[in-house]
Amino acid sequence: MPDFKLKTEYWETYQKVEEIFKQSRILKRQLELELGRWNFVVFGPQGNEHTIIRVGSAVHMKVNDSLIYIATLGNPEEVGMRGMPIREFAQGDVPMELRDVEIYQIDPLRPLTIFDKRKGPPPSEATERIMEEFQDKNIAVIETPDESYWSLSVLKYLKECDQFFPDALTEALKKGRLPIKGHFFSETMKYH
Repeated sequence: MPDFKLKTEYWETYQKVEEIFKQSRILKRQLELELGRWNFVVFGPQGNEHTIIRVGSAVHMKVNDSLIYIATLGNPEEVGMRGMPIREFAQGDVPMELRDVEIYQIDPLRPLTIFDKRKGPPPSEATERIMEEFQDKNIAVIETPDESYWSLSVLKYLKECDQFFPDALTEALKKGRLPIKGHFFSETMKYH
C-alpha cells in the first residue's frame, strides 16, 4: 500500500500536523468491517469545559468525485495535479490554520461523513464516559488532542485501516488487472 503524503504551504502547518498525529490516540478499533464502511467516534476537548463528539464513517470504495479519486491513487505531483484539500476530505470542518493541507496517495481517499456532532462531558471525564457509551458498538473510538483537529486524527486511523484492508480497485490498478470481474448484489450496495 502506498503511504499517504500531506503537502502544506507552510512549515508551521506541517509541524502542527505531525504534533496532532503523535497526540491522537486510537482507543478502540472497529472489530467487524461493515462492507467497506469504517465507523468511528472521534472526540476531543473544546476548551476546558466540554468535549465535542463526532460520530461518522468513511466508506471504502465509495467514489464521490472520480477525478479526485484517480488523482489520489497515483502521485498527483508527477502529473501536475493537486492532492485533495483537507477541507474537502473533512466536509469543510477544519480550522483556518490547516486550510493549506493537501492529501496525496491514500488507498483510496474517501470522504468523511458525520452523522452526529454534539457536546460531551468535561475533558477530565470524557475518555471513560465515551468508552462506556460505545463499548458494545462495532465502532472505532479515536481521541484527538483538540476537537478542531478531528479530521487529522481520523486520517491517522484510516491509514492504519488501509494497511490491513487494502482497497480492491487500488490493488487492481497497481497490478494492471483491470477490468475487475465481480458481482454486485443488493446487499453490497446498501451503504453506497
